[in-house]
Amino acid sequence: MEPRTPKALLIGENPQGSSYLAKRLQERGCECEFAVSYQEACSLLGAQGFDLVLSPMRLRSSSLFPLIGLLDGSGITLFYSHAVEDGCWWLPALRHGQKCFGSSALRPSEFVAALDEAIEEICFRAAMERNSQQSVTPRQPGSLATLPSSREELPPAGPKLPKSGATAEAVTASKVQQGIERA
Repeated sequence: MEPRTPKALLIGENPQGSSYLAKRLQERGCECEFAVSYQEACSLLGAQGFDLVLSPMRLRSSSLFPLIGLLDGSGITLFYSHAVEDGCWWLPALRHGQKCFGSSALRPSEFVAALDEAIEEICFRAAMERNSQQSVTPRQPGSLATLPSSREELPPAGPKLPKSGATAEAVTASKVQQGIERA
């Protein structure tokens, strides 16, 4: 099974404005997509499985703050950028789908290290998922001796419960659809 390529969504006025970030992400093995509006970002988030989202706080006088609510619990890492005099501050908002807004803001030089760490964590989590899907439960020695010898010894069957198909991606898609309907 091939390792899963981390996917990043970069949101901004135009893709050229994110070229440095895109280049850095691609060098780290990420696949990048771009969105130039909140609606386009919601559409992409609903259709594709992203691991990382980099977004300004505002885009064309519209707040992108609602992304936190849409992506909460999704497993996605979200950073906002906030323009200041001669650059920007990066604000961690979600870490693997868990709110961390209010964490210390990062200068661009600090953000590079945080971005590299986030990518490493994404790759590590993907490898752990892959390993858990490939693993087979080993048999316990002597486990045949613990099996019931007749049907009468079997415990009564309990009620069948529906399988939970609510994956993080399904929850995210649902939240994104709700966000699109509100916009």
